[in-house]
Amino acid sequence: MFRTSVRLMQAVSTRILNDIKKSPQVTTLPSSSLGYSETTITALESLRSQLHCYAVTEIVGRQYLITKNDLIVTNRLRDVDLGDIVQLNRVKELGSKDFTIKGDPYVSNDYYHITATVVEQPKGPFTEIIKKKKRNRRKKRITHKQTYTVLRVREVEVTKLQ
Repeated sequence: MFRTSVRLMQAVSTRILNDIKKSPQVTTLPSSSLGYSETTITALESLRSQLHCYAVTEIVGRQYLITKNDLIVTNRLRDVDLGDIVQLNRVKELGSKDFTIKGDPYVSNDYYHITATVVEQPKGPFTEIIKKKKRNRRKKRITHKQTYTVLRVREVEVTKLQ
């Protein structure tokens, strides 16, 4: 039974590959001198016309949905001090109430400008970990304080393309 399903899958995959080889290749050249297509330019202009924009950004491996003046609490960012301005450049989605631009995996940096300010770098509460093994009286207590970074989003702006 397993062999027949594998053979069936191989037959289907070879048919799909043959169909792909027979179909003509369609390439579209960008109509703009900067290399942006007309659909991209119109999508960005319609997004710029909206009052409020949001962005789904990736900071230290986690995704955050942000808008202007939001506070973001992330794990500690190294090499930043209080008052530093950080530019967020890993945006997965940029949008508003009516329009959305999704990246694959990220939206191009030419389409937006997002900055945030480091507000504080607090430490979290003590977390206590007790390590113990069976049939042994020994216990090991480990305490840890996690450091966080708090960012305030200054601007979420869709840039204008010429």
